[in-house]
Amino acid sequence: MQNTPLIGKTIREARLREAAGVSVIGVWQGGRLLPPHPDLLLDEMSLPVVMGTREQIDELNIMLVIYSANDEPVLVIGGGTVGQAATRALRRQNIGVHLIEIAPCAGLEAIPDRLFAGDAADLRVLMEAGLDKTPSVLLTTHDDATNIFLAVYCRRLNPEVRIVSRITYERNVEAILRAGANFVLSEAWLGAEIVMAQLMGRETIILGEGVELMTLPLPSSLAGQTLAESGIGARTGLNVIAIEQDGAFVANPPPSVPLRRDCQLVALGSLAQRQVFDAAYSNGEA
Repeated sequence: MQNTPLIGKTIREARLREAAGVSVIGVWQGGRLLPPHPDLLLDEMSLPVVMGTREQIDELNIMLVIYSANDEPVLVIGGGTVGQAATRALRRQNIGVHLIEIAPCAGLEAIPDRLFAGDAADLRVLMEAGLDKTPSVLLTTHDDATNIFLAVYCRRLNPEVRIVSRITYERNVEAILRAGANFVLSEAWLGAEIVMAQLMGRETIILGEGVELMTLPLPSSLAGQTLAESGIGARTGLNVIAIEQDGAFVANPPPSVPLRRDCQLVALGSLAQRQVFDAAYSNGEA
């Protein structure tokens, strides 16, 4: 979002569907995935989540890439297993990477574009690695307290940088978001998501901490109502992003779309919101 014409516009004003055919299904702001309300204002740290075909996503990237003038390497802090995997993944996408590791192992220098041996808490090391220029910082150390400290430190030194962090314990997610991270993934949540995906026979889809993509059979009490009349969003907090009917999908359905008895709802939300949905509609309430 940074440096694009979308800053300062609402989702309605951004007109991404008209421009590229994609549907906005949520917006990450302040570490939270918000429903795509048409009047939601986009700022420099907003991260819209869009849905579309490969061609539509490519078209959107072409539209916005001209505004992403920062081609400086991404800064990865922590050269352990996670840091190395992230570095390799970024480089496979032809994204430059500078890696900081306090105790580099043999051969580590061959993984990033450039390796900086030293403590990331050292201002000199951070600046030599390019913190003041990088568009993004990835915190991958195995210590939550260290990642929280580094999130605060990096945010103060570069208020515009996007910070993504690993967290070992889910209880520390709120702390690192307050510290300045834009996006957080905990190992506990990732592990649970992978196990559930395997049990349900589906691909693992990572949308963010605590956010899941779920398919819900339409409760009989809602059959014949429109999506707006169902009140699903207001009552449960779930964001219905598509409706599946006879093998066909209606993406980003309008509030006026009728809900047929045999349709299924594709929604984004948390486990707690799913439980609210089940409780609200399982007893025939409308």
